[in-house]
Amino acid sequence: MGKNDFDIDFDFEKEYGLDPKEFLDSDGHDDDIDLSEFSDEDLGLTSSGDGVDADIYGQDFMDEEVSDDSYSEEDDLDAFLNMRKERVEETPQEDDYSEEDFSQEDSEYPEDEELHGDAFGPEDYSEDYPEDGEEEEGTHRKQRPRKERKVPKISLPKIPMPNIFGKFVDVYFAPMLNKEMREGPVDPDNPRRRRRKSPAQIFKEVYLPPLIACICLILVMSFAIGSLSEFIQSKKDEADRQQSQLSSSISAAEQEEQRIQQIMDEAEALATGYDYDGAIAKLKTVGSDLTAYPDIAAKSSEYVQAQLQLVQHNDPSLIPNLSFHVLIEDMTRALADDELGGSYNRNFVTTSEFKKILEQLYNNGYVLVDYDSFVGASVDTAGNDVFEKVPIALPADKKPIMITETMVNYFAYMIDGDGDAQKLPDAKGDGFASRLVVKNGEIKAEYVDASGQTLVGDYDLVPILETFIKEHPDFSYRGARAVLAVTGYEGIFGYRCNTSYISAVSQEYYDQEVAGAKEIVQALRDKGYTLACYTYNNATYGSYSVQQITADLQSWKQQIVPIIGDVDVFVFAKTSNISDYTGQAFQTMYNEGFRYFVAHGNEPWAEINKTYVRQNRLMVTGEYMAWYAQNFNGIFDPAAVLDLTTRGNIPKGA
Repeated sequence: MGKNDFDIDFDFEKEYGLDPKEFLDSDGHDDDIDLSEFSDEDLGLTSSGDGVDADIYGQDFMDEEVSDDSYSEEDDLDAFLNMRKERVEETPQEDDYSEEDFSQEDSEYPEDEELHGDAFGPEDYSEDYPEDGEEEEGTHRKQRPRKERKVPKISLPKIPMPNIFGKFVDVYFAPMLNKEMREGPVDPDNPRRRRRKSPAQIFKEVYLPPLIACICLILVMSFAIGSLSEFIQSKKDEADRQQSQLSSSISAAEQEEQRIQQIMDEAEALATGYDYDGAIAKLKTVGSDLTAYPDIAAKSSEYVQAQLQLVQHNDPSLIPNLSFHVLIEDMTRALADDELGGSYNRNFVTTSEFKKILEQLYNNGYVLVDYDSFVGASVDTAGNDVFEKVPIALPADKKPIMITETMVNYFAYMIDGDGDAQKLPDAKGDGFASRLVVKNGEIKAEYVDASGQTLVGDYDLVPILETFIKEHPDFSYRGARAVLAVTGYEGIFGYRCNTSYISAVSQEYYDQEVAGAKEIVQALRDKGYTLACYTYNNATYGSYSVQQITADLQSWKQQIVPIIGDVDVFVFAKTSNISDYTGQAFQTMYNEGFRYFVAHGNEPWAEINKTYVRQNRLMVTGEYMAWYAQNFNGIFDPAAVLDLTTRGNIPKGA
C-alpha cells in the first residue's frame, strides 16, 4: 500500500499533541519524507497492536485511484481534514457499547477512572459501504462492535531483600576497602595532600569502639543470662527443697504413724496375754504425754480398767499340770505292732485326741501358764537361789493350767520298724513323728506315713500347741508354753546326738545330728518352752542309789548339756520319785542345778519354798482317761476325747 493510499480517522492533536497543519507549515517539516521506509506496523495500519484496525475502513477507499495530475500535498491534507470532519459529524456522539464489552475479567486491575480514561475507552466504529463503492446519502454506516482491547498488564518491580551480612561487611570493612575513608584529613600546609591513616589509627577509630561495644554487650548478656540461669536454678533448688521437705514430712509422718501402730500392736499382744502392766508400759514408750496421742490414751485407759477386773490366783497347788508322752499320729499303725501295740494303747495319746483336749481346756476357761507365771526366783546375798510365790492375775472366768510332754526323743523302736538303726525313720514305723524341725521360722514335726512319704506338719504336741495359740492367743498367759522333758541315751528331739553314734554310724553323721538338735533347741527356747531333764536313761530314781543317780546325771551332763544347755527342771521318769528332799539323793540332784522337781500324782499339788519348787503332774494316757477319768474332773471330759473306735478296749495296768 502506498504512502498516500490511506485515510484514517485519527486525532493527532489528542493522541500526541500534534497539529498536522502547523507541522506542515513549520520550518521543521520535511517534504521529502519517504513513507515507504515505514512499515504498516510502524504507521499503525496493522490489525494488531495499538494501530488503527484496517477493518473499520472500506476497502474501496484504499483502492481508489488518484490521478497524478490532480494530486498535490495540499489537496491531500485538505481532503484528509474534510474527511475527518465528515466522519466526526456522521459518527454518533454517544459511545455505542455496553458495559459487558468492557469487562474487568481480562484486566489485572480494578476499574478506575484514572486507568480507564479516553485513552483506554473502546470507541470502535464500523461502517458499511454500498456494493458499488458509493455512499448512500442520509444514511449512517452500520456499526459493528469492535474487538475488545486488552488492558496491558502492569508488572511491579520486585524489591530484593536486603542481605544483612553483606551490608554489615560493606559498612564494617569499608574503611579498609575504601581508599577515601582510609585517607586522613587535608594537610593544611599542602591542601592537595592528605595524611594517610595508620592501621592502628583506623582500628582505634573505626573498629575498637564497636568491638568494645560488642564485648560490653556480650558481658551484659552473659551477666543477664547467668543471673537468669542462677535465678531459675535457685527457684528449682527451692522447689526441690520444698518438695524434699514435704516428702520428708510425709515420710516422717508415715514413720511416726507406723511407730505408733507398732507400739499399739505390741501392747495389744501383751494385753491379750493378760500382761496389762506390760501393755501399759509399752504404750507409755510413745511419749511422756499420752494426751497428745488420743488413741493410745484411750487404749491405756481400757487396759487400766481391764486390769482392775482381774482376779488373783495365789495357790499354786490348784494348778493342774497335764503330762503327755509324745503323741501318736496313726494309732492303727501303732496297734499293728504285736509287741508294743498294747503298751501304746495304754500309755499314749493320739494327735487328734490332744487337739480335742486343747479345745475343752480353752472352752472351760483354762489359760496355759509356766513356772515363771507363779514362781518368783531371785538370788540372795550369799549367791543362793531364792523362790517365792507370785500371784497369777486373770479375768474372773479364767484359771491357770500347765502342760508337760515327756520322752520327746522319738526313740528308734517308735520309728525304726526294721530295726536296722541306719535308715531312720522308715515306712515300717509305728505311726509316731520322727523329729522336730524348723520350717519357715515355725516349729513343725517330721513324719513318715505308711507309704514311706516324708511329711512336715502338726504331727506332735509342740506344733499342734503352736497352731492353737496362734488361733487363740489368749490361751497363753504372758507367752507361756509347755515343759518338754527328754532323756539322753538316744539323743533329744529326734536327733541322734549321743556320742555312741560316732562309732555306730560316723563322725559326720553325729556332727549333723548335733547341729540339728542345737537348732531346734534354740527355736524352742525362743518360743518360750521350758526344757527339762527326764533322766538320761529313763531311770526310776525312786529305786536308784545315790551312786546310780550320780552316774546317770553325769551322763546327762556329758552328753546332753553341751547341746541343750543347763536346765533347772527335773521330771521324774515313769511314776518314780525320791522319798526325802533333805537326803543325799536330793542334794546330788540339787548340786547339778535342778530347782524344780516334778513327780507323778493323782491330783494337782505344788510346794514353793525358799530352796526349791515341787509339783505333781497328772499323767494323761489312754489308760488314765479310760480307767481313772475322775483325775480330770473339771478339767476336760475323757469320754469326749477318747477315740475308742480305733483303740478298741484299752488295757488296764496292774
